[in-house]
Amino acid sequence: MNWNYFISHASEDKRLVAAPLAHYFSSTGFSVWYDDFSLKVGDSILAGINTGLAESAYGIVILSPSFFKKSWPQRELAGLMAQMTGTERRILPVWHEITSAEIIRAAPLLADIKAVSTSRGLNAVAEEIVRASFPERAASMPASNSENEEFSDFAEAQATLRDLLALGVNREDVFLVISAYQILLKQLDSYSPLIVPATRVSSELPFQFAIFTPHGITGPISLTFVLLGPVEDKAETLNILAAFDRACGPEVSFTERPSNDYLRGRKVGEFPTVVNAAEQIKHRVASRNIHYERPELWNFSALVICGRRGEEITPKQGDAIQGISIRIHSETASYDRLVDEGVARPVS
Repeated sequence: MNWNYFISHASEDKRLVAAPLAHYFSSTGFSVWYDDFSLKVGDSILAGINTGLAESAYGIVILSPSFFKKSWPQRELAGLMAQMTGTERRILPVWHEITSAEIIRAAPLLADIKAVSTSRGLNAVAEEIVRASFPERAASMPASNSENEEFSDFAEAQATLRDLLALGVNREDVFLVISAYQILLKQLDSYSPLIVPATRVSSELPFQFAIFTPHGITGPISLTFVLLGPVEDKAETLNILAAFDRACGPEVSFTERPSNDYLRGRKVGEFPTVVNAAEQIKHRVASRNIHYERPELWNFSALVICGRRGEEITPKQGDAIQGISIRIHSETASYDRLVDEGVARPVS
């Protein structure tokens, strides 16, 4: 087989699901037949698709309302199903904004095949697919694809998100883009951050991504929990922060402080729930920093990305705003921050 996966999709799902998912697989070491990757100007589309179907180990089918309105993707699905023999499962369904009842009505045979939903993020979709198709490679998948993304990927990610924001997308749509192009979060820190998706951590904390940043070899380590808020409702920021603050649980007495802690933030060790999350994150990243082995000494904070520029609300630690008390250090940023032109190349 020339490719690990063939991605079948409706054109309406290309920008938000198919292209980012193909990128995620490519950036984690898998070969993908995807029309934008595999066809050049002048190529026969039909011949290319037939080759892709025949020479891919598995077919990823993005099932959505748009998929079942189009004849072309359903022909691709029929081609994949025709190649299945016996109990062989070459079709790996991905559900996008569709229910099981709708699948049963549109394609009863597919309802019997276990699927993964895009609501968990495209990184989680990719990981589930790899476990189902190439289980021997699942353990070696990186915690984040941002370690392998290039500057050209950053430009592509910004263009994708910028276009979607202009169309008025919602938080769930933005989450899909960031889950596949995690390099977007690296430019939020000027050091050398590592990104860990929440799907890699079992925690009560309500976050989508964690940014792990060691400040050199001897400096403090910062751990920023990224919380994605609504695109249109900046006022929801405080409620999101308050929910995260509550999930941190009660504080404990913690007097140990590194002598070189110039960040002077709240310590992971002051909140047992955060300690648990930080311990798991530690096993997903590697660092030569002298504080790496002691997550309780790490500084932590919350970053809410919410709304569009011009509506920022930044509560200070300990402030009680509109009756909401926030104990932890927190900041806000608009979604425009992720697509600012002229942003320096993310440090790798």
